[in-house]
Amino acid sequence: MSWHFADPQQLFWFALPLVPILLAILRRRSPRKKGIVAFSGPTEIMRRESRRKRWIFRSLFAGTAASLTLFVWVLARPVTTESWTEKTSEGIDIVITLDVSDSMVADDFLPSRIVVAKNVIADFIRKREHDRIGLNVFAGESVTKSPLTRDKDFLQKQVQSIELRELKQGTAIGMGLANALARLKGSTAKSKIIVLLTDGDSNVGAINPVTASQLARQEGVKIYTVGMGHKNRVIIPIYQYDESGRRGQLIARIPSYINPALLRDIAKTTGGKAYMARDSGMLGRILQEIDRLERTKIKMIPRERHHDEFFYPALIATLILLAIFVLQETRYRKGVKRYVAAI
Repeated sequence: MSWHFADPQQLFWFALPLVPILLAILRRRSPRKKGIVAFSGPTEIMRRESRRKRWIFRSLFAGTAASLTLFVWVLARPVTTESWTEKTSEGIDIVITLDVSDSMVADDFLPSRIVVAKNVIADFIRKREHDRIGLNVFAGESVTKSPLTRDKDFLQKQVQSIELRELKQGTAIGMGLANALARLKGSTAKSKIIVLLTDGDSNVGAINPVTASQLARQEGVKIYTVGMGHKNRVIIPIYQYDESGRRGQLIARIPSYINPALLRDIAKTTGGKAYMARDSGMLGRILQEIDRLERTKIKMIPRERHHDEFFYPALIATLILLAIFVLQETRYRKGVKRYVAAI
């Protein structure tokens, strides 16, 4: 915060003539030795009386000069300026759509695909502080974990709460995309993005993934697709229940059903980009690249707020003049008149 005069030229136009005027008054009315003969009585008494009246006059003169100086200060409009920089961003609305089908428990991504996916999504969210982000999950159906929001703490909690086998099984990529598009409906952001992470091929759902991508293109939504896993067989646990209802676990080696061609078609249709992640490190680098490709534009706008500071100088000057007037009209009225008359 700094202060300055809003109308500094007033200091010149008012202060310049004020100084010689005050000096002339002081010179004209300052006491001289010859003024002492105007008083009768012993010499020492006259001197004390003269000094007292001289002190009264100079005090009143100094008060008047101070008040006039303060009024000149007020006319120059002293102000304090508060400066800061305001950030504005052209926000990007992003919906992350994550596959939570059974195959996401596969251990080709250590410790598992779903754990690695949750970690890289959490890191992606931390970096997008200026954007609204939503979160959907899908398997044989799709549900929303979070609508578009800037509440990153809430988002992180929703990411960590994701569990497998909470939805009807299958891989309904079209349903996941359609749900993400519904979250973006009505968005006024300049850029609208869907990040799709899946390890399988679309095998269920009422909406075809290609149809969903065409709808996304019409809405101006860009889709980045990320395929997770190898083309060969992977190990996943399969749970079975015996007659008593106890759950048992079997280890099965199943083929990876990922469909890179479908993911490329989805991305190409919307102007996005398709990726294949073969391990956890590659998945992290892919999300970092998407983060770099879709950067939010930040504008730094300087702002200022001015506060007039004339009130207290004007109040002090007024009180000084009022005090001088009261003293001249009461306690020092007779002495001042006599002293002025004497000179």
